[in-house]
Amino acid sequence: MKIRMSFSRVAGSLLALGFGLAHVAQVNDSWADDSEVYTQKLSQSTAGYDFWTTTPGEKVFKDSPVPGAVGDEVKVYIAQNETEPFQIVIRPSATGSVVVSFSGFGSGISTEMHQVKYVNLTQTTDYLGRTGPNPDPLWPLEDGATVAVTANENTALWFSVSAPSGVPPGDYLADVTVGGVNIPVHLHVFDFAIPEDVHVKSQMNFSYQTILTRYGVTGFSANYWLYVDRMKQFLIDHRLTPKSVLWPGGLTTSGAAPLIDYDCSGTLTDPYGIWGFVDPAERYLAGTGLMDGTFAETFNQGAGFPSFMAATFQDNDPSADQRPSLFCGLTRSSADWYSADNPSSPYNQKWFQYITAMEGYLSGLGYLDMAYYYIANEPQDQADYDAVAWYSQELKAAAPNLKLAVSEEPRPEIYDHPTYTGVKIDIWLAHLGIHLRPESALERLQSHDEETWFYFLNSTYLPRFNAFTIDHPGAEAKFSGWYLWKHRLRGLAYYRFNDWGANPWANPLQNNQNGEAFMLYPPSEDNSNIAYGANGHRFVPSIRLELLRDGLEDYEYFYLLSGGQPQPGVINAADPWVDRIIGGAQAFNRDAEMMYNLRRLIGLKISGDISTIPDIEPQSAHPRSDGLPGDYYLNFQDPIGEPTGAVIYDGHTYMKIGNALYNSTDGYGWMRSADVPPAKFLPALGPVVRCRAHGPLAQQHHR
Repeated sequence: MKIRMSFSRVAGSLLALGFGLAHVAQVNDSWADDSEVYTQKLSQSTAGYDFWTTTPGEKVFKDSPVPGAVGDEVKVYIAQNETEPFQIVIRPSATGSVVVSFSGFGSGISTEMHQVKYVNLTQTTDYLGRTGPNPDPLWPLEDGATVAVTANENTALWFSVSAPSGVPPGDYLADVTVGGVNIPVHLHVFDFAIPEDVHVKSQMNFSYQTILTRYGVTGFSANYWLYVDRMKQFLIDHRLTPKSVLWPGGLTTSGAAPLIDYDCSGTLTDPYGIWGFVDPAERYLAGTGLMDGTFAETFNQGAGFPSFMAATFQDNDPSADQRPSLFCGLTRSSADWYSADNPSSPYNQKWFQYITAMEGYLSGLGYLDMAYYYIANEPQDQADYDAVAWYSQELKAAAPNLKLAVSEEPRPEIYDHPTYTGVKIDIWLAHLGIHLRPESALERLQSHDEETWFYFLNSTYLPRFNAFTIDHPGAEAKFSGWYLWKHRLRGLAYYRFNDWGANPWANPLQNNQNGEAFMLYPPSEDNSNIAYGANGHRFVPSIRLELLRDGLEDYEYFYLLSGGQPQPGVINAADPWVDRIIGGAQAFNRDAEMMYNLRRLIGLKISGDISTIPDIEPQSAHPRSDGLPGDYYLNFQDPIGEPTGAVIYDGHTYMKIGNALYNSTDGYGWMRSADVPPAKFLPALGPVVRCRAHGPLAQQHHR
């Protein structure tokens, strides 16, 4: 028998009772039978060292307590063609150093070692965070590295295991040796591979030049192209797509002007080889090209990126004409833009002829379905809506099958424009903010075949999740794949993937968000350039980035379990399990242990090791959730205000919980929306007032 709590929203906030945000449930025997405990002290601990482990989704602070549960090995589950991390934590009794080595699993399974480092946060992003050292950078370690440890402080080691396609399924054993102590790691490889093709599209604003500069790459020799390829492989290994897939080549330049040759009569040609369009597209879209002998092997086992931005705007004013001021000998003027509504002007005739040629060129090469033209960023007023609607209409008239993208949630002011009736936006890039309505995105997908992607900003506030915030729970970075599946969203975007203008190691806070500008760290902690090859050509990822990949790989599990992409209005085999983590647009279960257990069970089901996925529950977060099943009666008055004493209505005694934020000691509280200033957040109510429909005002009954 289980108790479930409905998600209660008041003033853009969520009420949490004991189990975080998902639901309240009595823990039953199925937890022990069907779930594994990942957070445990390891039996190999000695008088000098406590060793323990936890899920990758739990961030290990220097003062995180050693868990009470005890186990004798680290357990890892992985599909073929997947990368899966695990953590081992050292807590020494004395300051010193340890040598860390890894024996390896064999059979082509590779493992990268990192030390979890810390960045000092002087200000929290919001009330979920804590100041001081926060775990995030993953510093690359070589096998046999010496790691400094501090007495009575945790030092976490992060291991990323990669199983290639075709590795035999089954169980593999290896040892992590820390300070001479062998810690066994048990790896189970599922009998399936996640697809090479990436099924979540994305647009990451990634700076190649920043990487080249910091890693000491100069000129355009073989080292240059090695790094270009290495950066793109790193991104697709994380199931992410850069904004400029074909860099340093491409199809267009600023304002969608042609980068390759255009004769102004309808013909595009590319004589530029590796610096143009055709050669990079063959490699990074088709996955087959060798870039005129630059490379000896195909890219990513022959699977390229799933989409690419073929053209884009020049600046962030959606109402302004973003096209080149001079095109084919014609100078653009205000008479060529939406306010004049004259698609037959000489400039417009030439421009839309070019757009028609672009569509034909991409279609002839087989890349049209992967391409999109990103035409405007965040339209916000009527002039913006008018400009976007008009330009979309004329672009679709010229090139009906060239996808158009706008960074905005689906807006009737655009798609139902009263004047420009030929509007069609194929990709809506919606901010995961207070205005995002997943139901609108679902309707546009179901009825109009329009995709919605989402993106994070520093203003992606609680109670929404933000995968890019350092001082949020690790599980949030893993949510993305689950959230996309739940709401039938098709992609995600971010605008500052590796902006190192300010040193991330020293200045992680920008625009009041810790981590806003970066998911990668510079290879030197002072943000200086290193000598070429000085760190073995290894990038320095963040925990957030690795967990983002983890969640996108989970999406591929859902894809395999359900037999394809989730469709609007159709319940699939993965939905009930995704619903256990993503309750709605702003309702989440941050229990990392449960997420990893669900992923394990789904993997066992896909492998055919189990016939059905058992129903499991989150771990108990408060003694109240361990009691007998029953009802809670809640009252939102100030607990110390009038009337004092018990509040009894209709034979039920109500808990007076007020408006306090959630805390684990009480086992209840609010996840207040950070959009709402604290002074305006739902005040603790005064005396009980009768309400004809529901009895006392602000009393709720949860089951």
